[in-house]
Amino acid sequence: MRVEWTAESDPPKVKAYLRDYESVGAATREERILALAELPDGQGTAALCRLVRFERSALLSRTAALALIRSQTSGEPPDAAKIETIRKTLDTCKRSGALWLLAWTRLAGEPDAAMAEWTRLADDELGLLQQAQMETNAEIVAGLIRIKVNWLQKLGRTDDALKAIRRLVEVSPGDPESLTDLLQWLVKQKAWKAVDDLAQRFAPQLIGDAGLLYLLAEAYAEQGLKDRAEETAAHAFTLNPGKQEPQLLAHLTAAKHLADRGRFVWARREFDYVIAQGDLNDNNIPAVARRMLAEMLHDQGQDIDAAGTLAKMLQAWETVKRTEGRPDNAELTEYRSRMHFFFACHWESKNDRAKQRESLDKALEVNPTDIEALIACYHLPEQTPEFRAKTVDLIHRAATELYDKVAQEPNNMSACNQYAWLTGNTEGDLDRALKCSEKAVESSPSDGGLIDTLARVHFARGDVEGAVKLQTKAAELEPHSGLIQRQLEFFRKKLEEKKKP
Repeated sequence: MRVEWTAESDPPKVKAYLRDYESVGAATREERILALAELPDGQGTAALCRLVRFERSALLSRTAALALIRSQTSGEPPDAAKIETIRKTLDTCKRSGALWLLAWTRLAGEPDAAMAEWTRLADDELGLLQQAQMETNAEIVAGLIRIKVNWLQKLGRTDDALKAIRRLVEVSPGDPESLTDLLQWLVKQKAWKAVDDLAQRFAPQLIGDAGLLYLLAEAYAEQGLKDRAEETAAHAFTLNPGKQEPQLLAHLTAAKHLADRGRFVWARREFDYVIAQGDLNDNNIPAVARRMLAEMLHDQGQDIDAAGTLAKMLQAWETVKRTEGRPDNAELTEYRSRMHFFFACHWESKNDRAKQRESLDKALEVNPTDIEALIACYHLPEQTPEFRAKTVDLIHRAATELYDKVAQEPNNMSACNQYAWLTGNTEGDLDRALKCSEKAVESSPSDGGLIDTLARVHFARGDVEGAVKLQTKAAELEPHSGLIQRQLEFFRKKLEEKKKP
């Protein structure tokens, strides 16, 4: 029997994801399922329920159910609309995913009974896993247990929650990806005993994996065990010694992850290791490390250090240019423009408008389409009409160039985001900017940087409440980004001012 995966009432995005669902492979189907779960305002709920009921693969049916549950913010119960859709679609269905969803709808109203049912369902799934059945996998079992933990904590059943957390460690397959995910979750839950259990159970895997060791070090740091944290981080740093590309990439990857998680001191040590290997070649790994380090410093408001980080490389490159007669390429032009922009940010913090203007002029002389420099010039106070007219002309040219790229490359989300960011921070077609930004966010709904842009566009359109809401989400996704946090503070201040009589 052929299944109609779409319904007439489905939103356009849902129909697009399901249009050729029958003809694609399992991996692509899973990608579509996860994309449906990420659609805002529960748009994918009905479609996911149909997949739970009719998807021939038992594993994908389960995946759809778990994805729908995980789509709810912070493990909260489903809202009334979701409850109605789930019960209407799945009330008579006996598939495992359907039973999970139906139990989920009862967790808020009948918590004790629903939790007892959930425990039984999770135990059944664990039994399937232990029998090596192909209908489930360790990720699904872990997902069910995590939901159980969240609700036990909400019900104040702390001891039962701790037992469930310990069970998570027991069922982990022990591969680097699952251990990384579990460690991050345990740290978020502050389940320190379970962290110790994991460290003992999987010691051989942890001892040789820098990423896992750094996560373990973070767990110790969160507990206030400073010496133990530093010792573990120091051991992680000693792994992957050498100057060859695989070793440098390992250190660079570690640095990026540490910076994303706000471990800036440890990240700086990893960046410095890579940079120390030499960076006269503009596109090699040490040069990339310098750029990433400079961006980290800028994000944390250390603009003079950010500029100096790039200046050292560019000074060395000047010698190469003179001796070999090689011109700058696109990457070096961008580095040079970015350096001048960082200097401008430093002088802005010192309230030295003349030097700020001088640095911005240098940035635009190198790269007239530097978006951040154009935005800074646009907002520079007390400028002449000529300077203002020149700046606006450059902004319009850069915006036109970016939108032409969007038109030519509809899937170029970077161009979409850049156009929206430039327009939202200066002037131009805000309706077009909104569409571009929404498109970029739809492509990566968990990207805090893209949501940051969308918040800015909402603010430019006068929707301060919407800007605060979106920026709050961006800050939740990128909690260690100084730029995003400072923008959130600015929007909140503007909202307070708006509410004053």
